[in-house]
Amino acid sequence: MSFNEPPTPQGETPQGRRTTIDIYADILEVVKRHGGYGRVTRISYGVGMPVDRLKKYLNHLKKLGLIGCMQDDDSTTFILTPRGQEFLDTYWKMRGYLETLRNF
Repeated sequence: MSFNEPPTPQGETPQGRRTTIDIYADILEVVKRHGGYGRVTRISYGVGMPVDRLKKYLNHLKKLGLIGCMQDDDSTTFILTPRGQEFLDTYWKMRGYLETLRNF
C-alpha cells in the first residue's frame, strides 16, 4: 500500500489539515458506524467532504481492498472489509502510540 503523505504525531499536517491516511480512516469509521455499510451521500456527510471528491477516495480504498461495494438497481453501497477493519484497528493503535510519544 502506498499513501501520499506520512502522518505527523498529531495526525495532521503542519497546516492543520487531515492527511490522506486520516481521510481513509474517517471514511472507514463512518462506514463502520453504520453497521459496516454506507452509501455515498451518508459517507459524504459523515466525513465532511463533497461527493465528487469522496468518490476518488472510495475508488482508491476499493482498489486497496479496504472496502467492497454492492451495486443495487440505482445505487452503490460500500461495505467495510475485514482488511478495512484491520486498517482501522492498526490506525487507532498507532495514533495512540504516537500520542503517548508526543506527551513525553
